[in-house]
Amino acid sequence: MFKRLITTLMTGILGLSAPAGANEYGEQAREDLLLDGLRALRENRLEAAAQNLRALTDQRPDFRLAQLIYGDLMLAHSEPLQKIGSERVTDARMLDGLISEARVRLLTEAEKPAEDMIPSALLKLADDQRYVVVMDTRLSRLFLFENHNGIPRLVEDYYASYGRGGVGKEKQGDLKTPLGVYFVTGRIPDAALPSKYGSGALPLNYPNAWDKRLKRTGNGIWLHGSPVDSYSRPPLASEGCISLSNPDFLTLDRQVDIRNTPVIVGENINWMRRDDWLRQREQFSALIEQWRQSWQSLDNARYLSHYSTGFNDGRYDYNRFVRYKSKVNAAKSYIDVELTGLSLFRYPDQPELMVATFNQHYRSDNHQSDSIKRQYWRLEQGRWKIAYEGKPSKGLR
Repeated sequence: MFKRLITTLMTGILGLSAPAGANEYGEQAREDLLLDGLRALRENRLEAAAQNLRALTDQRPDFRLAQLIYGDLMLAHSEPLQKIGSERVTDARMLDGLISEARVRLLTEAEKPAEDMIPSALLKLADDQRYVVVMDTRLSRLFLFENHNGIPRLVEDYYASYGRGGVGKEKQGDLKTPLGVYFVTGRIPDAALPSKYGSGALPLNYPNAWDKRLKRTGNGIWLHGSPVDSYSRPPLASEGCISLSNPDFLTLDRQVDIRNTPVIVGENINWMRRDDWLRQREQFSALIEQWRQSWQSLDNARYLSHYSTGFNDGRYDYNRFVRYKSKVNAAKSYIDVELTGLSLFRYPDQPELMVATFNQHYRSDNHQSDSIKRQYWRLEQGRWKIAYEGKPSKGLR
């Protein structure tokens, strides 16, 4: 009776098996109840599936996916099921979205990385960056990492939806979620928002300096909750934002430093083992150190060799930048540069692009300054070069 339902729901999730050592259903979190129900359904353990889904719908009557599958199970007692949702869901887009949600939740279970794995995009965390957020749009999953003595440690992960236009935002109104490295810039409480944003919002700095350089438009890209009448949303549901369930958003919101939390958004998150990650961190940290030492050396050619011929900071292109820096550096008898709070992140879907942010303490015989600097480095013909540098907007990290 349930073969067609199971086949439809599991399309694209071939070879998935339940993990060993699962806890008793009554002790599971809500998502675990859903996953256990789906596993039981796939294995034709209908009574167990109904038990889990009934418990879940009792807890969250607004969990539409759980209600859909539980309703099908109940309906199948009296009539054969022709398809998921039977005739109860007439909105085809909503039905497709709910099925997609089930698939990505199961896909995440199959592909969830081991504890010692770290996204390769997290090159280095600053000492004062307590948390970093990584959004994997392919899995509709948001991962929260804690900075544990300089090493990112996965502490939570949440189902999340994103723009209904897909990913790779380019222009205002395309309903896409941007891919890249962003930073939380503030916090908006739920009382100041329409109900569709749920329990609050964390704005991101889209468009960032690199987006502006590429003439990308649009604004208002946030990390926020879900509409108050729904526990979760389908994978592609927002107008470009990243959306969590309200309980998950509130948990995340308590962790986030609104001036110092990176949010890495990628469609293809690559994971690496901790030992490999440590070697990578040293490699890229050394790259920034070489640039610093070159600047201090008063060897202008050596210093400028770190800059791309495609450099442009909005004021100077490469040729003007070279003339300006050559004149300034020639007037110095010494330059001392100290860098603190260095963070390094790579674009997940453009691994040839890296973002460096640090506190720069500059001293010379005729000038001194302290500032926050952000650089975008590109890999060009096997060598990393600076294509942009400047101050983050609003002085944010």
